[in-house]
Parts: sequence; structure tokens; C-alpha cells
Amino acid sequence: MRRALFMFFIFVSGLLVQIDACAEEITAKGAGLSREQAVQAAMRDAVEQGLGAYVKSQALSDRGLLVEDKILSHVKGYVTKFSVLAEDFKSEKYIITIRATVDGKLLKDDIDALSILRKSAGNPRLLVVYKTDGRTSNLEGSDCISEIYGGIVEALADRQFRVVDRPAAESFSRQIADTHSIDTYLNKAAAFGLSYDAEYTLFYDISADIREGEVYSKARLRVKTRLVDNTRSQVISSKITEVEKNGRNLAVVLEKAGRECGQKAAGPLIEALQQAWMEMQQNGSLYTIVIDGLDDTEHVAGFNGKLEKFPAVSASREVESGGGKAVFEADYRGKRDQLDRDVLRAAKELGWQLQKIRAEGARSTWKKI
Repeated sequence: MRRALFMFFIFVSGLLVQIDACAEEITAKGAGLSREQAVQAAMRDAVEQGLGAYVKSQALSDRGLLVEDKILSHVKGYVTKFSVLAEDFKSEKYIITIRATVDGKLLKDDIDALSILRKSAGNPRLLVVYKTDGRTSNLEGSDCISEIYGGIVEALADRQFRVVDRPAAESFSRQIADTHSIDTYLNKAAAFGLSYDAEYTLFYDISADIREGEVYSKARLRVKTRLVDNTRSQVISSKITEVEKNGRNLAVVLEKAGRECGQKAAGPLIEALQQAWMEMQQNGSLYTIVIDGLDDTEHVAGFNGKLEKFPAVSASREVESGGGKAVFEADYRGKRDQLDRDVLRAAKELGWQLQKIRAEGARSTWKKI
């Protein structure tokens, strides 16, 4: 009996040591216009110190915005206790130094969860489309345009993004050339991207200033990129990139400038793309579902109740009904074709038959038959 009690004591002592090892005491400082703001800033500083090398070791530095949103916005959850070591008031600001106990295990678990989420979500698929507007006639006959495309795709591939094959992109480029606009036909662009299972479409157009001399040539390329969220039919990022090259051989100058410009143009979009994709995977995107032939209040409530029970639906709500039509909004963690599947599943459980009438961007219209 004594031996059993002794072993139990050793076990509990070891457990307490492990728990204590996970709690790190950190001295931190913060400033703010009020005492409360200064304390909050000091707690944030303590959590940032707690993150420290672990974030770097997990290669999360390129996902700084994600860590900012999901970790540093909830500092109170990681600081289990703190005491004020010093406080002062200078230049109309409170300055407070605290000694905080940070729950290292909880921090580690949440960072791991973000890393797992990032890996499980994978990367989205993109359609890369060249939008010509006649400003690149001075590039005809050179490899510059294809080098820009290659540079963009290379930069995306290096970060493990999947890109729709080039023939599909060229097919849509020809359509864009006919319309001369992506803003007016944004829904059409989004629908085209979704038809190739691409969550995003990256449009780019090019202008060039070329000066060719007998012994020396110079080229300045300007690439404007727009990143479209196909599920929402929205432009989520727009950037302009310029590259200038010079040399004796104009063809070589254009080729080098094109490749570098393409890679450089894709860079600023990647972080915005990752952030938007992760938010969609974690929180879901907003979709609108319109059903014609549905006006019975009980049926409307029944459909909404069925839909919101599916795991990928964060929330579902009726926003309008009457006149033989009902409109729903759903926060959905998945692609629109997956939502379509769940819409049909909900209808089937209610004994209905639905026929899709049209779909554009994040809006789909159905008819109850």
C-alpha cells in the first residue's frame, strides 16, 4: 500500500513538473493612452515573446497575418496571470511593465493547429490569364509575353500553388480580348475559372517602353495584376510591377525582363492569396442561394434547418421570402460545387427535387420542381 501511494506521489509530482514547464514567466512592457491599453499591450508583448523561436522553427513567418489574426488577437487566453512590476505616465501615455505567466502548451497547440489547418487546406487552384488591350504590339514576335506568363507560373509553383493548364488560359484570353474588359464581365470570368475548378483567377496585362539602339537596347516592362476570387466574383488584390533591363541584344533583354517581371508580379499577390484562402477555409465564404417555387414558411424553415446542419456550413439564414421565392445566405467552408451538393442533399431529405437554373460567382439560383 505504501509503495502504491509512493508511486502515485511520484506520478503526480512529475505531472506537476510537466505543467509548470509549460508555463513560462516573461517580463514584458506595453504603452497605451489608458492603463488598460498599456496592460493589453504588455500582455501582447509577453505572448509575442512566448511565440519567439517556435514560430520561426515552424516556418510560419510567411504566414504572419494568420498568426496575427488567430494568436495575437487573443492574448488574454494565453496569459494565465500577471503582476505589475512598474508603471509610469510619460508624454500622455501609460507605460507598464509586467511579469506574466504565459501558457506555452496552449500557444504550441494553437500554432500546431494553424500549421495543420494550413497543410490540410492545401493551396487553391489558379487560372492565370493574359488580358491584352493592344498596348503590346511592340512586343509581338518576341518571347517576352510567354516569359512573363512563365515567371508568374514559376513563382506560384514554387509556393505549391496549382495552376490551370495553359491552353485553357489562352482560350479565356481570347474571350477577354473580344470584350476588352474584365470588370464588366467579372461574373463571366469567375464562372470560367470555376468551370476549371479554379478558386482564383489572376489577370495580368502588359505595357512596354522599348528603346533599341545600334549597340545598346533598353526595355521597361509594366505588368498590372488583378486577383479575382471566383467564388465571390470580387477583385481581392491589384498590383503594378515594373522591371527595367538593358543590354546589347534586344531579344535577350526582353526575355530576361519578362521572366523577372512575371516572378516579381506574382510575389505581392501570394500573401494576399494565402490569407484569403485560409480565411475561407477556416471561416467559410458567403454564398447566396435562391430557390424559385418555395414560399411556404414551414418549407423555408425546414430547408434552412437541414442546410445548416452540414459540417461545412458555419451558418445559414433566410434573408428574404415571399412571392414564390426564398433567398438564403450560407457561410460555407468549401467550394461552390460542394455547396451545390449539400443544397441537393438538403432538398432530397425534404423530399424535393431541385434544378439549377444559373450560377454566377457566389450566387446560385434553383427551381423547385
